[in-house]
Amino acid sequence: MKQGGNTPPLQSAKTGHEQTLIQRQIDATDRQMDKLVYELYELTEEEIKIVEGT
Repeated sequence: MKQGGNTPPLQSAKTGHEQTLIQRQIDATDRQMDKLVYELYELTEEEIKIVEGT
């Protein structure tokens, strides 16, 4: 989603529905990035639990 200016997309959302959709996209991107980093460093399930604090 492309936004004009310097306003972050989540803050520029006009409705609660838009905020929810943007937050879901952010969460999905965070999970994808985490997975890629875990693969890059070849972390085990146990190490991932430690990193995530679970």
